[in-house]
Amino acid sequence: MRTKRNIIVTGLALVSVIAMAGCSVAGNNPPASSNSPSDTGTGAAAAPSTSQWIAPPKAGPYKVGLANGFNGNSWRQQMVAEFQYACDNQYKAQISQCTAVDANSDDSTQIQQINDFVTQGYDIILIDPTSATAENAAIDAARQAGVQVVTFDSSSSETSQSAIMVGEDQKQIGTLSGQWLASQLQSGDTIVDLTGIDGNPISQDRDSGAVAALQAAGIQIVASAPTNWDYATAQTAFTTLLAAHPDIKGVYSQGGDASRAAIDVMAQQGMSKILPIPGEASNGFLKVWQQYNQSQGFTSFAFASPPELVVTALGYAIGALQGTDPGQAPTIDIPTITQDTLANNVKPDVSDSLWLPTTLPDSEIQKLFPS
Repeated sequence: MRTKRNIIVTGLALVSVIAMAGCSVAGNNPPASSNSPSDTGTGAAAAPSTSQWIAPPKAGPYKVGLANGFNGNSWRQQMVAEFQYACDNQYKAQISQCTAVDANSDDSTQIQQINDFVTQGYDIILIDPTSATAENAAIDAARQAGVQVVTFDSSSSETSQSAIMVGEDQKQIGTLSGQWLASQLQSGDTIVDLTGIDGNPISQDRDSGAVAALQAAGIQIVASAPTNWDYATAQTAFTTLLAAHPDIKGVYSQGGDASRAAIDVMAQQGMSKILPIPGEASNGFLKVWQQYNQSQGFTSFAFASPPELVVTALGYAIGALQGTDPGQAPTIDIPTITQDTLANNVKPDVSDSLWLPTTLPDSEIQKLFPS
């Protein structure tokens, strides 16, 4: 089982670019991602691994491609920025070129983008997949062509064994949030469920864990709606759900933007108290949590699934080409925030769109998320 920890975040930052060449940002190297493997040199190890998910050793510098399933929310935008900044700073000596592409949630587009990276001679392909299985053949082909493939932000057992899989246990994330929500309610209470993206493996796993935890506690889910983990979509969805089910006692939500949207709807409709709702470590959610804690004693729980996970994935990919085999699915911690640690994590003067923790300096936050 993956472990959990309370997070205290200090230095912050990010930069916004979709297609990029390495080494374009000057400055000191940022601290490593909280889950990153240690940096290794530019040379390849002598002995190749026999593991299916490890490509043959190869000396750098490397061409790195990021196949992003979609770029339609602030988490994904920060993730691309974290990738850019790591290429230009932390891994500058090991990378000759880094490029990010966006599949716009289309399986066939992402498959073509992966194939294009292989054809263009990329050494590393990082994939935030649109599906747990649709890209499997492309992943297998890339690995057979000598490319090191790392998928991240999802760790489905159905994904090809030809890739290292870097990701938190998304079902456990749902379980933790569901257990917290159940602890605030009584058996027989009703709630609504704000899910993520229909068909997305992360959304499915989080919901599976949460639903099981809530049902075990006797909590009834009377309706659900997808939010795409997007504030505006969640606001519309929750407004509709609340109108249809005004007597609910709580809300399960998968993401920080969706949780913040639901809280704003409750406040705008003049509800005397914000219903119990868990969230995620987005700065906007942490800020409203703090606001309503101070005004009415509202408490919550947040997990962190930070965009800096792409930096962890990049570190594992470079290490693999230099002979280090981390196993197919390295264990990644699940950071959490509770009422006791909220004040150490919320950033009152920083944009709502920031996701924590991050490896990036404050100056870059303003470039991506102007306050």
